[in-house]
Amino acid sequence: MELKPRLACKFLIKRKLLNGLNEHFQLTNKLILLCNLVGFLSCQPDNKFTGVSAGAVGRYIVTAYMESGDTLFSLLPGSTGYKPGINKIGVSNFTVELTATGLDQLAMKTTYWRNNIQSTFSKEVSVQLTNNDYKFSLPETNTTTFYEGRVGRFSGLFYERVVDGGFYIPPLGSSIPPTPPSQDIVIIAQPAK
Repeated sequence: MELKPRLACKFLIKRKLLNGLNEHFQLTNKLILLCNLVGFLSCQPDNKFTGVSAGAVGRYIVTAYMESGDTLFSLLPGSTGYKPGINKIGVSNFTVELTATGLDQLAMKTTYWRNNIQSTFSKEVSVQLTNNDYKFSLPETNTTTFYEGRVGRFSGLFYERVVDGGFYIPPLGSSIPPTPPSQDIVIIAQPAK
């Protein structure tokens, strides 16, 4: 059976057209597969925690340090940041940094400079989310008499109160006694921007 030339020509054109469309669909499918693979790989989690602790993570500028109700250090809000207030302890660059170490665990690092020497105090805290705060607690093995710490969920305000434990910054001109006096230390800090 012989095809007429005109019919054969139409058949060949349709076949080439279908082959071209088939190649186009194959190429499109490969591109879609490649894009999906790249998208999937970009969604792989990095090593950052996303639990409760992530909400409190950050660097905070200490705006008040008080001992037994006496303000020993303060910063005042200014038009371009903070300006010096009270500084009976002679410190600068006073910060608290919170980094996630687990889904509900934070490393808390308090740092300040005094006489060109940097001092750092670190501790681990557990985090619990309440209605308004990321509330901190110390491990049960800690011997501190009283501890209260939190970051405001909406305000971002850092607050910590420690009674008979934690770290102590003596006033200028004095040194740390072998046994620091019984103290009630409060630190208030604002998020660094």
